[in-house]
Amino acid sequence: MHGRLRFDDLIVVLPGIGGSTLHRDGVPVWQPPLALGGLLRRSGRALEALAGDPRLLDDPDHDDGIVPTGLIGLPVAIPGLAKLNQYGRLRRALHGCFDLVPGDCAVDGGPANLFEFAYDWRRDNRVSALRLKALVDRELPKWARTLPYGRPKVVLLCHSMGGLVAKYYLDVLGGWEHCRTAITFGAPFRGSLAALDVLANGVRAPGVRLDAVSEVLGAFTSVHQLLPRYPVLLDRRPGTPAGQAPLHVHRSPVRLGSLDPARAKAAYEDFHLRMDAHAPGPAVPLLPVVGYGHRTAQTAVFDGSRLRVTTDPEALGEERHRFATGDRSVPAVAAIPVELSERPTWGWENATHSTIHATDGVLERLLRLLASLGSGLEDLQAPAGGPEPGTDDPCGAFPAGPDPLALGIDVDDVHAEGEPVVVTCRGRGVTTGARPPVLTLSPPCPPDRVTLDEHEGAARWTVTGLAPGVHEATASFDGRTVTDVFEVW
Repeated sequence: MHGRLRFDDLIVVLPGIGGSTLHRDGVPVWQPPLALGGLLRRSGRALEALAGDPRLLDDPDHDDGIVPTGLIGLPVAIPGLAKLNQYGRLRRALHGCFDLVPGDCAVDGGPANLFEFAYDWRRDNRVSALRLKALVDRELPKWARTLPYGRPKVVLLCHSMGGLVAKYYLDVLGGWEHCRTAITFGAPFRGSLAALDVLANGVRAPGVRLDAVSEVLGAFTSVHQLLPRYPVLLDRRPGTPAGQAPLHVHRSPVRLGSLDPARAKAAYEDFHLRMDAHAPGPAVPLLPVVGYGHRTAQTAVFDGSRLRVTTDPEALGEERHRFATGDRSVPAVAAIPVELSERPTWGWENATHSTIHATDGVLERLLRLLASLGSGLEDLQAPAGGPEPGTDDPCGAFPAGPDPLALGIDVDDVHAEGEPVVVTCRGRGVTTGARPPVLTLSPPCPPDRVTLDEHEGAARWTVTGLAPGVHEATASFDGRTVTDVFEVW
């Protein structure tokens, strides 16, 4: 079509945990605004359909009637674990730039080269990876037959846990043979302390522990596969010798809430280490985009009575304190795959986990990168002093490192109706600049009142009168913006 670029490869978009809508017999089981807030407002049995039978969910052949039907069209929060903005902006950006043929993952239809891979995020990520392999094996040859030349490959665009699904497909199931590149946005390759907090301490919202929700999430293998796979746990029980090195979560000397030690060990050994063993090395076409500038949990401390998750970088060690940042959900170190540890081949983005895949800057750079794929430029001579043909440009289309002017935004995942919502913004000059930062709130309707003050060196807005629903909060200062989402129940 005139004005749009041809795209010869096949694009698959993979959302994060909670990013796929789920239905049974045409009735939504998970579809914002019918997410956790909606389920809790229903009958006491409303969560049972989402829970399923955890003993069977990991079986690839198990069918409980729940099917993934699409990507979420509204932001959604899983309190304490993840917040996801909708995927409409990414979809519109791709269609606006490229002449793509959308396909349906559930239908073996005509040739297509854009698929939104909705998957059942309750299940073991290995089950979802098998479904991804089946999709690519079915669709890539079909699309290749429409091209008069060349050999198309798959391009994976992965947000959050979708990066783990993709990486297992690539490393363990042999997907790298068919992959042009995999671009990940805030993927928890080394896990997230948010998952540890939810499993150890339960889900909390407006100061209330939600035992029913905690029980449901604690039963999912996928959530255990989000646990940190590097040492983050400090044992500070009375009588424990000082100076002990941090522990892996699956080697905790005590039971941590609903965290299943056997599942945690299996997630580490049978999931993560299997990917390490099969990863094709540092030259793989993998580009992780890492969020920074936001207060993100880095260390877990057990004092004998409770597990306390903190942003203190003590567990990282002093030599890694420069990495003590993140996107609020995934620490920066965790968004970098193990095989790329010694290579600066990742990009950085001052965005929260919920929106890292959909900021203006990310979408602009993503489209520029995709437009260069398969361009036939590899035979042209590299400019003087530039990289030799066939070598990686460590910066790529994304910034090669964080900058000191980052903005950080903090807002709790969910709030009770009628209670004030507090949003804070941190960054150089936000409380001393000539103009204060500005807060913009999305629908469903404007608040009754917004007040701004200073609190511990940050700009703090107190918002009252918000209606129930999902809201976007955008802080703007000195030409920069940062967005996160939250829910009012």
